[in-house]
Amino acid sequence: MYKFHTIKKRMKKLLTTLLILLTMVTQSQTVIYTASTENFPNPERGWYKYTKANSTGSYSFLSSSTLKGYKNTDKITLVLRIYDLGAFKNTPISDQFLANIQTDFNTLRVAGLKCILRFRYTEDDEIDATKAMILSHIEQLKPITTANQDVIHVVEAGFIGQYGEWYYTVNFGNRGVLTTQNISDRKEIGLKIIELAPTRMVMFRTPYFQQMIGGTTPISTTTSYNGSINSRIGLHNDAFLSSNSDSGTYKNTSTEYPYLDAQSKYTFCGGESNALFPTKQDCSVVFSWLTRFHYNYLNFGYHPDVITLWQNGGCYNEIARRLGYRFELVSSTITDGILSINVKNTGFANIFNQRKVILIAKNTTTNTQFSFELNTDIRKWNAGETIQITQDLINNLGEGDYSLFLNLPDNNGNVLHSIQLANTGVWDATKGINNLNLTYTKGSIVQPPLTVSIFLQGNTIIINNLTNYTIAVYNMKGQLVRTTNDLTGVRRGYYIIKVTNVNGVVYTQKIYKK
Repeated sequence: MYKFHTIKKRMKKLLTTLLILLTMVTQSQTVIYTASTENFPNPERGWYKYTKANSTGSYSFLSSSTLKGYKNTDKITLVLRIYDLGAFKNTPISDQFLANIQTDFNTLRVAGLKCILRFRYTEDDEIDATKAMILSHIEQLKPITTANQDVIHVVEAGFIGQYGEWYYTVNFGNRGVLTTQNISDRKEIGLKIIELAPTRMVMFRTPYFQQMIGGTTPISTTTSYNGSINSRIGLHNDAFLSSNSDSGTYKNTSTEYPYLDAQSKYTFCGGESNALFPTKQDCSVVFSWLTRFHYNYLNFGYHPDVITLWQNGGCYNEIARRLGYRFELVSSTITDGILSINVKNTGFANIFNQRKVILIAKNTTTNTQFSFELNTDIRKWNAGETIQITQDLINNLGEGDYSLFLNLPDNNGNVLHSIQLANTGVWDATKGINNLNLTYTKGSIVQPPLTVSIFLQGNTIIINNLTNYTIAVYNMKGQLVRTTNDLTGVRRGYYIIKVTNVNGVVYTQKIYKK
């Protein structure tokens, strides 16, 4: 009777183990996600607010409470921050002004916003600084701007001309009439501006200026993000759709449109409108332009007539949602321990500043977290496309149940700069992570029983090929007589030895004690 009972228990244990293994090998589950229609404040995209600090008179600091209001109320994470250097046209930038800029960057960081950065000397006339002074000022600014790139979204070229737009200028060829020397000077300054933020792109006012600095061949998939000058040059069109040439932004649309088609796929395009021109701005056609040139940001308040046109036409909210990138989870599947995540970019553009994509697996029993950097370049989650990412779980996680999360953090580690996926029921704002709403279960893997041998040597039970275990010795009546390997003092006769390893697998052996 005892022997039959022992065999029955062993068979039950073996079946349980086989079921665990079968579940682990064939485990499959899929989650289909619901897209959100909410406009939420994701970093590095969307509407921007205009702000300015003058070098004459009282300095206008950025306000943390105002910035937080932009984010919480208007769902805005960008400010155009213009620094007017008019007081320093003929002198070095003062230490106090440089310190004030650093204070602004600190405020941006705490509020969770970033800036579109532009330096200029005037907005009232055409008198800017000389080339030598501009180059000197850039050298002064570089230590601050390079140290604060985490709160710089992008740099607009600036420095030259009224508004820093490279057109109305007494020193570098006024109103587009350029000599060979003017072109050479502009190119030298443009290349120097690129040094202000080595991990960020620089926006130039027209395609002509883009090509002057970076060449006429647009960036391709293979040359994108390779660190070259051309891979870091974008467009800020401050006359967006305001006329057939966007108020002179384009010299030749037959060549510059195709160039911008390609260049803007992997570099920034943004700006503002400066006049009402419904032929190109109406809701019926505006999406084609925003999509074609991959717009990342636009002015929240300018031009007001254009904003009103979009509001009255019913397209304003969709423009707000789709400026820049917008990543939506489509589905996630776990099959045989392999996780596949499908994400669609429904925005007008890519995200252009590098950041990691991290999978977090949290053990639901111990709360221990494991993180894996996924093998994908988020900058190539192209607008209009669905991307699939995979991760091996079975070979990277121990036994247990795990909740899975997707984290798209900024490289500075600031939770306020993490990316929210455009789905309902996934966002954890406190931690800055997205819940995949998947639980992965990994069961135990057993060793074949034949790998373990149990025998008696003198009064000692010897167990080969097993280190972590418990032992129990029963007589033939089923009574427990020992829980150690030592059988000294045990009567002569037959005994059943039961050995249990750390995974719960049971090995038994009948022995004879002399």
